[in-house]
Amino acid sequence: MKAHHAMIMALPLCLVATGTGAAERQQPRAEIFTDLLKCREISEDKARLDCYDRQVGAMDSAAQRDEVVVLDKTELNKTRRTLFGFSFPKLPFLGGGDEDEKKEGAEADAMTQIEATIASAKNVGNGKWLITLEDGAEWMTTEAVTYRDPKPGMTIEIKRASMGSFMIKIAGRAVRAKRVG
Repeated sequence: MKAHHAMIMALPLCLVATGTGAAERQQPRAEIFTDLLKCREISEDKARLDCYDRQVGAMDSAAQRDEVVVLDKTELNKTRRTLFGFSFPKLPFLGGGDEDEKKEGAEADAMTQIEATIASAKNVGNGKWLITLEDGAEWMTTEAVTYRDPKPGMTIEIKRASMGSFMIKIAGRAVRAKRVG
């Protein structure tokens, strides 16, 4: 498994800066982050600054130990795209979880398809193909491709289908596929 995939899976904590509306989401917050926010409640300037310095130092140390990661919305979406096609438990910071399903606009957070460019394609027999995308993601068709063979440089569209499956559309024709790497 690639290092960035393993890192995401091993993260015990992930803070996401999403701009407006983040407070409305009521995602669970890490204690280290809530401790930082509590510093705002201190009225005396020196004590408040000391609190901020202490808590920012704690967050920096946690980040250096890979115990906390801060992602903005752009990086979060890039991570979702990189992980598209893999099966994960519902993780709130990746757009999963029961609360996400209840929110208005939750569909906007759920990635249902991507478009990419084929970097390489290898026939693995019986009309099935191992397709590597430019970002390194690997997909294998689970049905035979009976029309135009996939080739590097071609555009590919990958969509979620029913019951956790995926459809790959190459040259206007679709076949079932699965993410393998």
